Amino acid sequence: MDNPSNEFKENSINFILENNFASYRSYIVENSQNAVRLPAGTCLTREGQPIQSMFFLLKGTVKVYTINISGYIRLLGYHKENTIFAMDGLRDRHPATVTTEAVTDIEVIKLSFPDIQRLCMKNSDFCSDLLLYYGDVLRLMCFDAESQSINNVITRLANFICLFMQSDAYQQTGYILMSQQNLASAIKASRVQVARVCARLKQEGIIKVGKGKLIIADEKRIRQYSQF
Repeated sequence: MDNPSNEFKENSINFILENNFASYRSYIVENSQNAVRLPAGTCLTREGQPIQSMFFLLKGTVKVYTINISGYIRLLGYHKENTIFAMDGLRDRHPATVTTEAVTDIEVIKLSFPDIQRLCMKNSDFCSDLLLYYGDVLRLMCFDAESQSINNVITRLANFICLFMQSDAYQQTGYILMSQQNLASAIKASRVQVARVCARLKQEGIIKVGKGKLIIADEKRIRQYSQF
């Protein structure tokens, strides 16, 4: 196989992970078991329950979240095609730390720890890029923990928007297709708090709000509210 490491997508901090392993798609497909198709709403791993495997996402979207004892959902991020998720399953059958759920119909390849070992042994570049990918996800989790603990709501929302603006989905559409309730869940705030912040940003001409949609009218000014 040709060396694909130079084609590997270099990440900063991205809330949406997509195409990180696009260069290895054929390699993973050819050296793994058959793909499995699952409907939207399927829970692939559940927080606190043993993980059977990790997954390579061929098609669709998966969300990652946690739920506290009060039933509050904390959205952590999204996986799109050509990414590996349920990475806390590297230690086979240990309890999951997060829940992963299919947002759309998906197609995945199950990857056990022996599968990962075999893929790494056959291709050292894949092994190196897998380590970098783990590092990128860890950076995202650390950034998220810091952001949630010290920043006010407007900064947290601005941080989230700036992260989303880096995604392929935003580059293709030019807007964020999320309700205020979903935004609130993503930044650990109430819907009322997010509604107030959105009203303020809208009044300042920084964003436009539609039905379940948020459009960035002034990218420079939203960054001024964020840590970026």
